[in-house]
Amino acid sequence: MPKLTVSKLAQLMADEKVTAIINATKAPTGLTPKQIAKATQLPTNQLYYTIKKMLAADLLTVVKQTKVKNLDEYYYSSYLLTEQPTNERALMADYPDITDIAPNWTTAHFDEMTRWLLYLDQQFLTSLTHDFKEEPVTNPDESTIMLANADYQLSAKGRYELRQAILKLMADAEKNDPDPEHRAPLHLLIKSW
Repeated sequence: MPKLTVSKLAQLMADEKVTAIINATKAPTGLTPKQIAKATQLPTNQLYYTIKKMLAADLLTVVKQTKVKNLDEYYYSSYLLTEQPTNERALMADYPDITDIAPNWTTAHFDEMTRWLLYLDQQFLTSLTHDFKEEPVTNPDESTIMLANADYQLSAKGRYELRQAILKLMADAEKNDPDPEHRAPLHLLIKSW
């Protein structure tokens, strides 16, 4: 994200074409623009400008270049952005304690964290739209979507204890699953400020 402000990156990420391209190019081997067009149902000529903007924002990576006759053909991938477990491990490799991210570390990794957080927010909004607008869920227990918001007045010690309690619940969630035979993916992101 070297050339974009956070607000410009958020604006780019809000573009439905960008979301479609990100979702289509998750494989590490990447796709050509023609393959992206087929996967997204978007005309190829409408993709080039968006792909160029995504490359500049580090939302896509060129993973392969081949010669087809006298033309260069590029393969684009969003794998480094979208592969959360790998991406998170890579991002956190030199700072293993995610419960206490130091200001120097955050400053050094600000661009990667910003892209990753905006991507996760976009995934949440896509799921919200799907479950409640495009294909409304009739039984609330069937949806994985949950949004909780609260404002507290807490001391530093109170914030620390709340964070530790949340992290303990998260660490024990799979172990305490009352129905482990019927598991499905659940993505959870907790932010505070």
